[in-house]
Amino acid sequence: MCRNQQQPQSGEKVRSTGSEENTSTRAPSSPTSCDVRNPLRRTNSGRTSRLRIVVLGGTATGKSALTVRYLTRRYISEYRSNTDLLYRHTISLDDVMSDVEILDVSCVENLEGISTAQARWGEGFVVVYSVEDAASFHDAQIILDALQRYRAPLYVPVILLANKRDLEHCRKVSVEEGQALSLQHSCQFYEVSAAESHIGVTLAFQSLLRETRSLQTTRSLPRQRRLSIIGVSKMIGSLVGRGRYDAPPSPTSKPTLIMPTGNNSLRKKLKKHKSI
Repeated sequence: MCRNQQQPQSGEKVRSTGSEENTSTRAPSSPTSCDVRNPLRRTNSGRTSRLRIVVLGGTATGKSALTVRYLTRRYISEYRSNTDLLYRHTISLDDVMSDVEILDVSCVENLEGISTAQARWGEGFVVVYSVEDAASFHDAQIILDALQRYRAPLYVPVILLANKRDLEHCRKVSVEEGQALSLQHSCQFYEVSAAESHIGVTLAFQSLLRETRSLQTTRSLPRQRRLSIIGVSKMIGSLVGRGRYDAPPSPTSKPTLIMPTGNNSLRKKLKKHKSI
């Protein structure tokens, strides 16, 4: 449990008081100071790594449902669509501790579905569309194109996540179309259902977190070796993660903090982060 702070229940939202000093109103910032007495292995520097993930997509695609499904394994069908949320929790992935911040972007500020500040803040991206909404698939294409422009020439980990596969009778986007789009952008592709099970959702998020953390470790390596590793990551990303997966996930810890953030506060805080 974090020092000097009461630990919220799993999935609980910390209420915002409107004060600048209240951490519940602070959008993307450093993780809160937590007890380091954990027997699990940490990074080579002796500290937990921090991973920043941004969840993007059109309206009514299930972005919040997917995020909460991953964090808590619970399914909630209704969410407010006008509030961005910043989720924080600590995970144990492959016996390595990482502090994860997930920004669930509900408010689209431009036609590209992502702002420059959000693209620069994130280290990994989840682009969501609904298989029963062809317009949301078009939105996903626009977002992927925008990510390439914002982050070029840097490689950034991305997964294309097709949601609502349980609505097969309403399907408007085929699996093959999703696979083709992921190949075009050299990213992983998963087709899942937040309503049916947490397993596929968890596998998708864990795959992105692994790739994001792996790329973090290359920053201190010589340039030639760094480029070769990134090249392998892009190749693997274009080959794995396709189709439907139901293998058991490795255990993750419960989220330690969930913070609602207003749009104005979010924009101010995001602008402070420099390009990676």
